[in-house]
Amino acid sequence: MENGNKKNSGLMAVVVVVAVLIILGVVTFAIIPFLTVKKLADDSMDMMDGNYDTVVTAVITENTVHHDEDGTAYYTPVYEYEFNGKTYRVPAGVSSAEKKYSDGDKVEIRISSHFPGRMTDPNYNAKTAFKKASKTITGVFLVAAIVPVIMILAVVIIILAVIKSIRKKESNPAYTAPAQSDEYNDPNDDYRG
Repeated sequence: MENGNKKNSGLMAVVVVVAVLIILGVVTFAIIPFLTVKKLADDSMDMMDGNYDTVVTAVITENTVHHDEDGTAYYTPVYEYEFNGKTYRVPAGVSSAEKKYSDGDKVEIRISSHFPGRMTDPNYNAKTAFKKASKTITGVFLVAAIVPVIMILAVVIIILAVIKSIRKKESNPAYTAPAQSDEYNDPNDDYRG
């Protein structure tokens, strides 16, 4: 019986070690690279924002429309603004299926004083679009990474519970009837010889 307990203890240790290694593998090879790439993308967009050093007011003159291969319409606002006596008309760097602005809306944008034809709208640019998409992608990714980990933990808990139950049964055997001889004894036999 003691040998069985040693086997069960060894099996429990193996199950726990395998579960820990799988969880560490998921974290190491899935979550950490994902978060690293996300951080790099965020940092590169932050550096781009540093190039825009002047705030000006622009007017949305139109929303250009283009369609993708599915026929979905995408709108790109066109900003018109003045800087140092010169007028600039610049389309946004991003488009969306919904109009962000109506024609005639006034918007504060940031431009580069060295290259005034370059602008960014702090409320509607690649960074804001990336952050919006990033939240959805991160949520989906975390669910895809966490659900298998939870399933692995559930399986480990079940296996450990079964092993513990087996150990308990082995240490407390059920009552067994005393051994009987192979001879047949008839309780109604009156032969006393």
